[in-house]
Amino acid sequence: MPEVIMPKMGDAMEEGTLLKWLKSEGEEVSEGDALAEIETDKVTMEIEAEDSGTLAQLMASEGEDVAVGEAIAFIQGEGEEAPESSGGGEAQAEGGAEEESGGEDDSSGGDAQAQTATETEEAQPGEDGQQPSGADGAQTGGNGHFRASPIVKRLARENDLDLSRIEGSGPAGRIVERDVRAALESGEAPTTDGQAEQAGAEADGQEAEASGSGEVQPEQASQQGFQPAHLPEPTEEPGTQLMEPTRMQRVIGERMTEAKQHVPHFYATVEVRMDATMALRKQLNEQLEEEGLKLSVNDFVMKACGVALRNYPNLNALYTSKGIELHEKVNMAMAVALDAGLITPVIRDIASKGLATISRESKDLAQRARDGGLKPDEYQGGTFTVSNMGMFGVESFTAIINPPQAAIVAVSSIEQRPSYDENGEVVPASMMKLTLSADHRIANGRDGAMYMAEVKRTLENPVLLMV
Repeated sequence: MPEVIMPKMGDAMEEGTLLKWLKSEGEEVSEGDALAEIETDKVTMEIEAEDSGTLAQLMASEGEDVAVGEAIAFIQGEGEEAPESSGGGEAQAEGGAEEESGGEDDSSGGDAQAQTATETEEAQPGEDGQQPSGADGAQTGGNGHFRASPIVKRLARENDLDLSRIEGSGPAGRIVERDVRAALESGEAPTTDGQAEQAGAEADGQEAEASGSGEVQPEQASQQGFQPAHLPEPTEEPGTQLMEPTRMQRVIGERMTEAKQHVPHFYATVEVRMDATMALRKQLNEQLEEEGLKLSVNDFVMKACGVALRNYPNLNALYTSKGIELHEKVNMAMAVALDAGLITPVIRDIASKGLATISRESKDLAQRARDGGLKPDEYQGGTFTVSNMGMFGVESFTAIINPPQAAIVAVSSIEQRPSYDENGEVVPASMMKLTLSADHRIANGRDGAMYMAEVKRTLENPVLLMV
Protein backbone atom coordinates (compact mmCIF):
# COMPACT_ATOMS: atom_id res chain seq x y z
CA MET A 1 0.00 0.00 0.00
CA PRO A 2 1.66 3.28 -1.12
CA GLU A 3 2.60 5.73 1.61
CA VAL A 4 2.27 9.47 1.25
CA ILE A 5 5.34 10.87 3.02
CA MET A 6 6.64 14.24 4.09
CA PRO A 7 9.06 15.06 1.22
CA LYS A 8 12.59 16.37 1.66
CA MET A 9 12.69 19.76 -0.05
CA GLY A 10 16.21 20.80 0.88
CA ASP A 11 19.45 19.46 2.33
CA ALA A 12 18.82 21.15 5.69
CA MET A 13 15.13 20.24 5.94
CA GLU A 14 14.27 17.95 8.86
CA GLU A 15 10.55 18.63 9.27
CA GLY A 16 7.61 20.14 7.46
CA THR A 17 4.28 21.44 8.70
CA LEU A 18 1.06 19.93 7.37
CA LEU A 19 -1.06 23.04 6.89
CA LYS A 20 -4.26 21.65 5.41
CA TRP A 21 -5.75 18.43 4.07
CA LEU A 22 -7.27 18.92 0.61
CA LYS A 23 -8.80 15.44 0.52
CA SER A 24 -10.82 13.59 3.17
CA GLU A 25 -10.17 10.15 4.62
CA GLY A 26 -12.00 7.53 2.55
CA GLU A 27 -12.12 9.74 -0.53
CA GLU A 28 -11.14 8.33 -3.93
CA VAL A 29 -8.03 10.00 -5.38
CA SER A 30 -6.28 9.80 -8.73
CA GLU A 31 -2.60 10.07 -9.54
CA GLY A 32 -1.64 13.74 -9.59
CA ASP A 33 -4.45 14.92 -7.29
CA ALA A 34 -3.43 17.49 -4.68
CA LEU A 35 -3.73 15.81 -1.27
CA ALA A 36 -2.44 18.37 1.22
CA GLU A 37 -0.69 21.70 1.66
CA ILE A 38 2.63 21.65 3.52
CA GLU A 39 4.98 24.39 4.68
CA THR A 40 8.75 24.03 4.64
CA ASP A 41 11.39 26.55 5.68
CA LYS A 42 11.37 27.81 2.07
CA VAL A 43 7.96 27.43 0.48
CA THR A 44 4.33 26.48 0.91
CA MET A 45 3.38 23.78 -1.58
CA GLU A 46 0.95 20.98 -2.36
CA ILE A 47 1.69 17.25 -2.09
CA GLU A 48 0.29 15.25 -4.99
CA ALA A 49 -0.83 11.61 -5.08
CA GLU A 50 1.60 9.29 -6.83
CA ASP A 51 -0.99 6.50 -7.10
CA SER A 52 -4.72 6.12 -7.55
CA GLY A 53 -6.99 4.55 -4.96
CA THR A 54 -8.72 5.35 -1.69
CA LEU A 55 -7.16 7.75 0.81
CA ALA A 56 -7.42 5.10 3.48
CA GLN A 57 -5.88 6.73 6.51
CA LEU A 58 -4.64 10.19 7.50
CA MET A 59 -1.64 9.88 9.80
CA ALA A 60 -1.00 13.56 10.58
CA SER A 61 -3.12 16.42 11.84
CA GLU A 62 -3.44 19.85 10.34
CA GLY A 63 -0.87 22.12 11.94
CA GLU A 64 1.40 19.22 12.93
CA ASP A 65 5.15 19.20 12.34
CA VAL A 66 6.13 15.95 10.62
CA ALA A 67 9.65 14.59 10.20
CA VAL A 68 10.96 14.16 6.66
CA GLY A 69 10.18 10.66 5.40
CA GLU A 70 7.34 10.06 7.88
CA ALA A 71 4.07 8.74 6.44
CA ILE A 72 1.23 11.25 6.59
CA ALA A 73 -1.32 9.07 4.81
CA PHE A 74 -1.87 5.80 2.94
CA ILE A 75 -3.47 5.26 -0.46
CA GLN A 76 -5.33 1.93 -0.61
CA GLY A 77 -5.40 0.26 -4.00
CA GLU A 78 -7.98 -2.24 -5.19
CA GLY A 79 -7.74 -5.47 -3.22
CA GLU A 80 -5.35 -4.03 -0.63
CA GLU A 81 -6.04 -3.92 3.08
CA ALA A 82 -5.78 -0.71 5.07
CA PRO A 83 -3.03 -0.61 7.75
CA GLU A 84 -3.99 -0.88 11.38
CA SER A 85 -5.13 2.43 12.76
CA SER A 86 -2.70 4.22 15.05
CA GLY A 87 -4.81 7.17 16.02
CA GLY A 88 -4.39 8.99 12.73
CA GLY A 89 -8.07 8.79 11.86
CA GLU A 90 -8.70 11.97 13.79
CA ALA A 91 -6.01 13.79 11.86
CA GLN A 92 -8.43 15.81 9.82
CA ALA A 93 -10.57 16.77 12.76
CA GLU A 94 -7.99 19.23 13.99
CA GLY A 95 -8.56 22.10 11.58
CA GLY A 96 -7.04 24.84 13.69
CA ALA A 97 -4.13 25.58 11.38
CA GLU A 98 -4.35 28.96 9.76
CA GLU A 99 -4.86 28.67 5.98
CA GLU A 100 -1.94 30.08 4.03
CA SER A 101 -1.46 30.67 0.31
CA GLY A 102 1.27 28.86 -1.53
CA GLY A 103 2.47 27.89 -4.96
CA GLU A 104 2.05 24.57 -6.68
CA ASP A 105 5.03 22.34 -7.17
CA ASP A 106 5.31 19.45 -9.60
CA SER A 107 7.47 17.58 -7.09
CA SER A 108 5.57 15.05 -5.00
CA GLY A 109 8.56 14.04 -2.92
CA GLY A 110 8.91 10.55 -4.38
CA ASP A 111 12.70 10.76 -4.40
CA ALA A 112 12.76 11.69 -0.72
CA GLN A 113 12.03 8.12 0.41
CA ALA A 114 15.58 6.99 -0.36
CA GLN A 115 17.10 9.96 1.45
CA THR A 116 15.25 9.97 4.75
CA ALA A 117 14.43 7.70 7.68
CA THR A 118 11.58 7.55 10.18
CA GLU A 119 12.58 8.71 13.64
CA THR A 120 11.35 5.97 16.04
CA GLU A 121 13.12 5.02 19.24
CA GLU A 122 12.54 2.47 21.96
CA ALA A 123 13.33 3.13 25.61
CA GLN A 124 15.20 0.42 27.51
CA PRO A 125 14.04 -0.56 31.03
CA GLY A 126 16.31 0.11 34.00
CA GLU A 127 17.62 -2.44 36.49
CA ASP A 128 14.53 -2.11 38.61
CA GLY A 129 12.32 -2.87 35.63
CA GLN A 130 11.03 0.69 35.47
CA GLN A 131 11.20 2.81 32.39
CA PRO A 132 13.86 5.51 32.79
CA SER A 133 12.98 9.15 32.92
CA GLY A 134 14.56 11.72 30.65
CA ALA A 135 14.01 12.58 26.99
CA ASP A 136 14.23 9.07 25.59
CA GLY A 137 12.28 7.50 28.43
CA ALA A 138 9.10 9.11 27.12
CA GLN A 139 6.47 6.63 26.04
CA THR A 140 2.99 6.59 24.59
CA GLY A 141 0.12 4.56 25.92
CA GLY A 142 2.47 2.71 28.29
CA ASN A 143 4.01 0.65 25.48
CA GLY A 144 7.57 1.75 26.17
CA HIS A 145 8.00 3.45 22.79
CA PHE A 146 9.06 7.06 22.31
CA ARG A 147 8.42 8.99 19.12
CA ALA A 148 9.77 12.48 18.46
CA SER A 149 11.94 14.08 15.80
CA PRO A 150 15.44 15.50 16.43
CA ILE A 151 14.02 19.03 16.20
CA VAL A 152 11.49 18.31 18.97
CA LYS A 153 14.24 16.78 21.13
CA ARG A 154 16.51 19.73 20.57
CA LEU A 155 13.71 22.19 21.42
CA ALA A 156 13.05 20.30 24.66
CA ARG A 157 16.74 20.15 25.49
CA GLU A 158 17.26 23.87 24.90
CA ASN A 159 14.38 24.65 27.25
CA ASP A 160 15.21 22.02 29.93
CA LEU A 161 12.05 19.97 29.40
CA ASP A 162 11.61 16.27 30.23
CA LEU A 163 9.84 14.68 27.25
CA SER A 164 8.81 11.71 29.39
CA ARG A 165 6.40 14.03 31.19
CA ILE A 166 4.80 15.37 28.00
CA GLU A 167 1.82 13.62 26.46
CA GLY A 168 2.09 13.45 22.68
CA SER A 169 -0.85 14.58 20.56
CA GLY A 170 0.50 13.36 17.23
CA PRO A 171 -0.27 10.07 15.48
CA ALA A 172 0.40 7.02 17.69
CA GLY A 173 1.15 9.39 20.58
CA ARG A 174 4.06 11.06 18.81
CA ILE A 175 5.33 14.15 20.63
CA VAL A 176 5.17 17.06 18.18
CA GLU A 177 6.42 20.62 18.38
CA ARG A 178 3.10 22.07 19.56
CA ASP A 179 3.19 19.70 22.57
CA VAL A 180 6.59 21.04 23.62
CA ARG A 181 5.51 24.64 23.16
CA ALA A 182 2.36 24.00 25.19
CA ALA A 183 4.53 22.60 27.99
CA LEU A 184 6.71 25.70 27.82
CA GLU A 185 3.69 27.98 28.14
CA SER A 186 2.26 26.01 31.06
CA GLY A 187 5.60 25.68 32.87
CA GLU A 188 5.24 21.91 33.13
CA ALA A 189 7.73 19.08 32.49
CA PRO A 190 10.98 20.64 33.76
CA THR A 191 13.95 18.30 33.61
CA THR A 192 17.04 17.84 35.76
CA ASP A 193 20.54 18.73 34.59
CA GLY A 194 21.44 15.06 34.28
CA GLN A 195 18.39 14.35 32.16
CA ALA A 196 19.15 17.32 29.93
CA GLU A 197 22.71 16.14 29.35
CA GLN A 198 21.56 12.59 28.56
CA ALA A 199 18.86 13.84 26.19
CA GLY A 200 21.33 16.18 24.51
CA ALA A 201 23.90 13.47 23.93
CA GLU A 202 21.36 11.00 22.56
CA ALA A 203 19.63 13.56 20.35
CA ASP A 204 22.97 14.73 18.94
CA GLY A 205 23.91 11.13 18.25
CA GLN A 206 20.67 10.56 16.41
CA GLU A 207 21.20 13.66 14.28
CA ALA A 208 24.73 12.53 13.44
CA GLU A 209 23.37 9.22 12.13
CA ALA A 210 20.57 10.82 10.11
CA SER A 211 22.59 10.53 6.89
CA GLY A 212 22.59 6.75 7.16
CA SER A 213 26.37 6.51 7.42
CA GLY A 214 26.92 7.72 10.98
CA GLU A 215 29.20 10.51 9.70
CA VAL A 216 28.43 13.99 10.97
CA GLN A 217 27.47 16.16 8.03
CA PRO A 218 28.32 19.90 7.82
CA GLU A 219 24.75 21.01 8.59
CA GLN A 220 24.54 18.66 11.57
CA ALA A 221 27.97 19.60 12.88
CA SER A 222 27.05 23.28 12.88
CA GLN A 223 23.79 22.53 14.67
CA GLN A 224 25.66 20.67 17.40
CA GLY A 225 27.81 23.76 17.97
CA PHE A 226 24.91 26.20 17.76
CA GLN A 227 24.35 28.00 21.05
CA PRO A 228 20.80 29.37 21.33
CA ALA A 229 20.38 32.73 23.01
CA HIS A 230 18.76 32.96 26.43
CA LEU A 231 15.52 34.74 25.61
CA PRO A 232 13.65 36.99 28.05
CA GLU A 233 10.04 36.40 29.05
CA PRO A 234 7.42 38.55 27.26
CA THR A 235 6.57 41.81 29.04
CA GLU A 236 2.85 41.41 28.22
CA GLU A 237 2.43 45.15 28.55
CA PRO A 238 -0.77 46.76 27.25
CA GLY A 239 -0.62 47.37 23.51
CA THR A 240 1.71 44.42 22.82
CA GLN A 241 0.95 41.17 21.08
CA LEU A 242 2.82 37.90 20.69
CA MET A 243 3.46 36.61 17.17
CA GLU A 244 4.58 33.03 16.58
CA PRO A 245 7.59 32.98 14.22
CA THR A 246 6.97 31.15 10.98
CA ARG A 247 8.98 28.04 10.16
CA MET A 248 10.93 30.09 7.61
CA GLN A 249 11.76 32.76 10.21
CA ARG A 250 12.93 30.16 12.74
CA VAL A 251 15.15 28.34 10.24
CA ILE A 252 16.62 31.57 8.87
CA GLY A 253 17.32 32.76 12.41
CA GLU A 254 19.09 29.53 13.33
CA ARG A 255 21.12 29.32 10.11
CA MET A 256 22.25 32.94 10.22
CA THR A 257 23.18 32.67 13.91
CA GLU A 258 25.17 29.53 13.14
CA ALA A 259 26.86 31.30 10.22
CA LYS A 260 27.99 34.20 12.40
CA GLN A 261 29.19 31.81 15.12
CA HIS A 262 31.07 29.36 12.91
CA VAL A 263 32.10 31.18 9.71
CA PRO A 264 34.98 33.69 10.12
CA HIS A 265 33.67 36.62 8.07
CA PHE A 266 35.83 39.36 6.63
CA TYR A 267 34.59 42.36 4.64
CA ALA A 268 35.78 44.49 1.71
CA THR A 269 33.93 47.57 0.39
CA VAL A 270 34.43 49.41 -2.89
CA GLU A 271 32.72 52.51 -4.24
CA VAL A 272 31.79 52.22 -7.89
CA ARG A 273 31.15 55.08 -10.28
CA MET A 274 28.02 53.94 -12.11
CA ASP A 275 27.66 56.69 -14.77
CA ALA A 276 28.77 54.45 -17.66
CA THR A 277 26.57 51.57 -16.52
CA MET A 278 23.54 53.84 -16.12
CA ALA A 279 24.09 55.29 -19.60
CA LEU A 280 24.37 51.81 -21.14
CA ARG A 281 21.29 50.67 -19.21
CA LYS A 282 19.27 53.61 -20.58
CA GLN A 283 20.40 52.86 -24.13
CA LEU A 284 19.58 49.15 -23.89
CA ASN A 285 16.21 49.74 -22.25
CA GLU A 286 15.20 52.02 -25.14
CA GLN A 287 15.97 49.21 -27.55
CA LEU A 288 14.20 46.60 -25.41
CA GLU A 289 11.08 48.69 -24.78
CA GLU A 290 9.13 47.03 -27.60
CA GLU A 291 9.77 43.66 -25.97
CA GLY A 292 8.40 44.92 -22.67
CA LEU A 293 11.74 44.29 -20.97
CA LYS A 294 13.50 46.70 -18.63
CA LEU A 295 16.98 45.93 -17.31
CA SER A 296 17.56 46.70 -13.63
CA VAL A 297 20.74 47.89 -11.97
CA ASN A 298 20.83 44.56 -10.13
CA ASP A 299 20.99 42.70 -13.47
CA PHE A 300 24.24 44.52 -14.26
CA VAL A 301 25.65 43.95 -10.77
CA MET A 302 24.90 40.22 -10.77
CA LYS A 303 26.39 39.82 -14.23
CA ALA A 304 29.54 41.73 -13.20
CA CYS A 305 29.92 39.65 -10.03
CA GLY A 306 29.52 36.46 -12.05
CA VAL A 307 32.01 37.45 -14.76
CA ALA A 308 34.62 38.56 -12.19
CA LEU A 309 34.40 35.17 -10.41
CA ARG A 310 36.02 33.50 -13.44
CA ASN A 311 39.37 34.73 -12.14
CA TYR A 312 38.62 34.07 -8.45
CA PRO A 313 37.22 30.52 -8.21
CA ASN A 314 37.95 30.30 -4.48
CA LEU A 315 35.08 32.76 -3.93
CA ASN A 316 32.77 30.64 -6.10
CA ALA A 317 33.16 27.70 -3.74
CA LEU A 318 31.48 25.63 -1.02
CA TYR A 319 33.06 24.65 2.30
CA THR A 320 32.23 20.93 2.61
CA SER A 321 32.99 18.05 4.99
CA LYS A 322 35.64 16.74 2.58
CA GLY A 323 37.25 20.01 1.59
CA ILE A 324 36.70 23.17 -0.43
CA GLU A 325 34.63 22.48 -3.55
CA LEU A 326 35.47 24.89 -6.38
CA HIS A 327 32.78 25.49 -9.02
CA GLU A 328 33.41 26.32 -12.65
CA LYS A 329 29.91 27.70 -13.27
CA VAL A 330 28.49 30.55 -11.22
CA ASN A 331 25.02 29.72 -9.90
CA MET A 332 23.97 33.14 -8.67
CA ALA A 333 21.57 33.20 -5.72
CA MET A 334 19.69 36.48 -5.39
CA ALA A 335 18.08 37.43 -2.11
CA VAL A 336 14.32 38.05 -2.35
CA ALA A 337 12.51 39.47 0.68
CA LEU A 338 9.18 37.88 1.63
CA ASP A 339 6.68 38.82 4.33
CA ALA A 340 7.60 35.58 6.13
CA GLY A 341 11.36 35.83 5.68
CA LEU A 342 13.89 35.56 2.87
CA ILE A 343 14.51 33.18 -0.03
CA THR A 344 17.34 33.00 -2.57
CA PRO A 345 16.27 31.73 -6.02
CA VAL A 346 19.17 30.78 -8.28
CA ILE A 347 20.15 31.90 -11.80
CA ARG A 348 22.27 29.05 -13.20
CA ASP A 349 25.55 29.72 -15.01
CA ILE A 350 24.94 33.47 -14.92
CA ALA A 351 28.35 34.43 -16.36
CA SER A 352 27.46 32.84 -19.72
CA LYS A 353 24.06 34.55 -20.04
CA GLY A 354 23.22 37.91 -21.61
CA LEU A 355 21.72 40.79 -19.66
CA ALA A 356 18.28 40.35 -21.26
CA THR A 357 18.16 36.67 -20.28
CA ILE A 358 19.31 37.49 -16.75
CA SER A 359 16.63 40.16 -16.47
CA ARG A 360 13.85 37.82 -17.62
CA GLU A 361 14.95 35.02 -15.29
CA SER A 362 15.44 37.27 -12.26
CA LYS A 363 12.01 38.90 -12.61
CA ASP A 364 10.30 35.55 -13.12
CA LEU A 365 12.06 33.92 -10.16
CA ALA A 366 11.42 36.90 -7.88
CA GLN A 367 7.71 37.01 -8.72
CA ARG A 368 7.20 33.28 -8.23
CA ALA A 369 9.19 33.46 -4.99
CA ARG A 370 6.73 36.04 -3.66
CA ASP A 371 3.80 33.94 -4.89
CA GLY A 372 5.21 30.80 -3.25
CA GLY A 373 5.54 29.03 -6.61
CA LEU A 374 9.23 28.10 -6.73
CA LYS A 375 10.32 24.50 -7.26
CA PRO A 376 13.05 23.13 -4.95
CA ASP A 377 15.71 23.09 -7.67
CA GLU A 378 15.06 26.79 -8.28
CA TYR A 379 16.20 27.88 -4.80
CA GLN A 380 18.89 25.26 -4.15
CA GLY A 381 22.41 24.87 -5.50
CA GLY A 382 23.60 28.48 -5.35
CA THR A 383 27.37 29.01 -5.26
CA PHE A 384 27.45 32.80 -4.67
CA THR A 385 24.86 35.33 -3.47
CA VAL A 386 24.00 38.96 -4.21
CA SER A 387 21.77 40.89 -1.78
CA ASN A 388 20.45 44.27 -2.96
CA MET A 389 18.92 46.84 -0.61
CA GLY A 390 19.57 49.81 -2.86
CA MET A 391 15.90 50.20 -3.76
CA PHE A 392 15.25 51.08 -0.10
CA GLY A 393 17.77 53.91 -0.10
CA VAL A 394 20.34 52.04 2.01
CA GLU A 395 23.75 53.71 1.67
CA SER A 396 25.83 50.75 2.85
CA PHE A 397 25.42 47.41 4.65
CA THR A 398 27.12 44.08 5.21
CA ALA A 399 25.42 40.73 4.59
CA ILE A 400 25.77 37.38 6.37
CA ILE A 401 27.22 34.51 4.33
CA ASN A 402 24.80 31.73 3.49
CA PRO A 403 26.74 28.50 4.27
CA PRO A 404 28.20 26.48 2.70
CA GLN A 405 28.84 29.31 0.20
CA ALA A 406 32.08 31.25 0.47
CA ALA A 407 30.84 34.78 -0.15
CA ILE A 408 28.00 37.27 -0.61
CA VAL A 409 27.98 40.81 -2.05
CA ALA A 410 25.76 43.53 -0.51
CA VAL A 411 24.50 46.16 -2.98
CA SER A 412 23.56 49.65 -1.78
CA SER A 413 21.78 52.59 -3.42
CA ILE A 414 23.16 54.87 -6.13
CA GLU A 415 23.75 58.44 -4.96
CA GLN A 416 24.68 61.62 -6.79
CA ARG A 417 27.92 63.06 -5.40
CA PRO A 418 30.42 65.71 -6.48
CA SER A 419 33.52 64.23 -8.08
CA TYR A 420 36.47 65.36 -10.20
CA ASP A 421 36.93 64.74 -13.90
CA GLU A 422 40.26 64.26 -15.67
CA ASN A 423 40.73 68.04 -15.86
CA GLY A 424 40.22 68.52 -12.14
CA GLU A 425 36.79 70.05 -12.59
CA VAL A 426 34.01 69.24 -10.10
CA VAL A 427 31.29 67.19 -11.80
CA PRO A 428 28.30 65.14 -10.54
CA ALA A 429 28.84 61.38 -10.32
CA SER A 430 26.57 58.42 -9.62
CA MET A 431 28.23 56.40 -6.86
CA MET A 432 27.32 53.02 -5.39
CA LYS A 433 28.92 50.96 -2.61
CA LEU A 434 29.40 47.21 -2.85
CA THR A 435 30.49 45.18 0.20
CA LEU A 436 31.87 41.67 0.03
CA SER A 437 31.46 39.29 2.97
CA ALA A 438 33.80 36.31 2.56
CA ASP A 439 34.72 33.15 4.45
CA HIS A 440 38.30 33.52 5.70
CA ARG A 441 38.72 29.74 5.75
CA ILE A 442 38.46 29.75 1.94
CA ALA A 443 39.75 33.16 0.85
CA ASN A 444 42.02 35.82 2.35
CA GLY A 445 41.86 39.60 2.35
CA ARG A 446 43.96 39.91 -0.79
CA ASP A 447 41.57 37.66 -2.71
CA GLY A 448 38.59 39.68 -1.58
CA ALA A 449 40.21 43.04 -2.37
CA MET A 450 41.32 41.97 -5.86
CA TYR A 451 37.94 40.45 -6.64
CA MET A 452 36.05 43.61 -5.64
CA ALA A 453 38.49 45.70 -7.68
CA GLU A 454 37.63 43.53 -10.70
CA VAL A 455 33.89 43.95 -10.11
CA LYS A 456 34.41 47.73 -9.83
CA ARG A 457 36.45 47.83 -13.07
CA THR A 458 33.77 45.87 -14.91
CA LEU A 459 30.89 48.09 -13.80
CA GLU A 460 32.82 51.24 -14.59
CA ASN A 461 33.52 49.81 -18.06
CA PRO A 462 30.25 47.94 -18.71
CA VAL A 463 31.14 47.18 -22.32
CA LEU A 464 33.09 44.30 -20.77
CA LEU A 465 29.74 42.74 -19.89
CA MET A 466 28.89 42.51 -23.58
CA VAL A 467 31.97 40.48 -24.50
